[in-house]
Order: sequence, then C-alpha cells, then structure tokens
Amino acid sequence: MSVNVAVTARLAQIADEIRAMSNNGLHYGTSPYDIDRYQRLLKISAELLGIVATQPLDEIERVFVDDLDLRTPLTGVDTAVFDESGRILLIKRADNHLWAMPGGACEVGDTPAENAAREVWEETGYRVEITRLLGVFDNSRRLTAARRHGYLMLFCGKVIGGEATLSNESLAVEWFPLEAIPWEQLSQGHYERLQHVAKWYAEPATPPYFDW
Repeated sequence: MSVNVAVTARLAQIADEIRAMSNNGLHYGTSPYDIDRYQRLLKISAELLGIVATQPLDEIERVFVDDLDLRTPLTGVDTAVFDESGRILLIKRADNHLWAMPGGACEVGDTPAENAAREVWEETGYRVEITRLLGVFDNSRRLTAARRHGYLMLFCGKVIGGEATLSNESLAVEWFPLEAIPWEQLSQGHYERLQHVAKWYAEPATPPYFDW
C-alpha cells in the first residue's frame, strides 16, 4: 500500500475514532459544557474525514449529526464455501471487478451465521449451511480504505441447495481449486483471509484467527 493510501486510511480511522467518542459522549453526557465539547468534536471529526473523503463537507456533517447512536464497530461476514472436490466459491465483485469470498455487512436482527448464509445466497444463488467460525479480523489492525472501525467474521459453509446466479453485486460466480485462486486479483482483505482459509483447509485443527 502506498504512503498516500496509508495516510488516507489512517486519517479516516482517526476521524472515525473521534466520531465514536463524540457520539458516545452525546449519548451519555449530561453537562451542557460537555455536550458543547462533544458537538465540537463531532464537527472536527467531520472536517477531518472531509480531507480524505469525496463527499462535500456539509453532506458529511449532515450524516454525522443525523447518526448519533451509540458508536460501536461495524460487523461484516465472509464465507469460505467449499464443494465436494475441495474447490472454493468466489465472486467477481461488481464494484471493483476483483475476486472475493461472498460476504457483506451484518443486518440487525440476524445472527452472524444467518447474515453469512444470506450474503452467500444473495451474491451467488447458493443456499449454504454455516459450519464453522474460521476467524475474526479487526480492520483497525490493518491498512485499509475503510472509514469505520469494523470486525470481519470469517465462516466456512457447505452448499445445501440453489445454483450459480449472478446479482447486482456479482459479475461472476465461479469455483476455484485452492491452488488456482487468482491471488493477484483479490479484493482488499481477501488475500490474508484466503491464506488463513487455505491453511485451515490443509490442517483442520488450525484454531480460529483473531487479533490481540
């Protein structure tokens, strides 16, 4: 990752941390002096994000002010789906034309496993059973383009129905032998996660990954 991208990612992370502290302070604060300080911090976090974001500053500020819920990390899921031949299911993402495991952000009301299974179905057309948690990855420990602190839960699953179907999120749905994964054409974050998947598949006793 280039220096400029790394600086952009870090500035976005700092803005998100300040935003989280501001929102939590506004959620719990009672002193009018503290409320004023937290509102100022919220404005500063929007200004900081505006340095690296493409949206106009007034739009960022509007979103920040309209979203004052207690701030916690976002959660997302990816699923490594294998067939009986040991091939893994990948999609070519519509947004960046790179390969990735099916996955996405979690929705309120569903368990992580339910979210994982739904994302596979929506992006590939396959119905899957989630069988194992392979790891939890913290994006604050990595140089990413993410603007929010988030956790990515990596699952394993097996097909129980359906057929390959394209969606507005997938340009292609294909099965790859592990030795034929297009490593140079993977979406951000998937290189590391697929390496862990390959390690686990070769040695099923490999424990789930997590960041300290």
